[in-house]
Amino acid sequence: MTDPNRFDNDPDALAWAREKIQHDIDRLSRFHREATAAGKPEQGEMWRRMANHMKRTFIGGEGCTIAYFDERRPAMARAVDHAIPPGIDRAIRRDHSLCGVDPCSDCR
Repeated sequence: MTDPNRFDNDPDALAWAREKIQHDIDRLSRFHREATAAGKPEQGEMWRRMANHMKRTFIGGEGCTIAYFDERRPAMARAVDHAIPPGIDRAIRRDHSLCGVDPCSDCR
């Protein structure tokens, strides 16, 4: 099985995913406008909330939360990589109390 996280640092993969999600967000926003114009405010509110939820969860781009397909993800991964001093990093990775596997795949 392939690792789905391998695309987290690929700007092209993230851009492709954002485009697909944005298409659905735009469609939900259109449903909101149409329902509101048709005099169905409850239905329109449902579509608006769904679009906002998808944008916040998948696209992100604002605030401190990094969404699934957030364009800031590759830069954040580069900034965090090797942020822990090597000695402490090795000590953390030797502690298998959470994974229960010795040696685990995270061990260096």
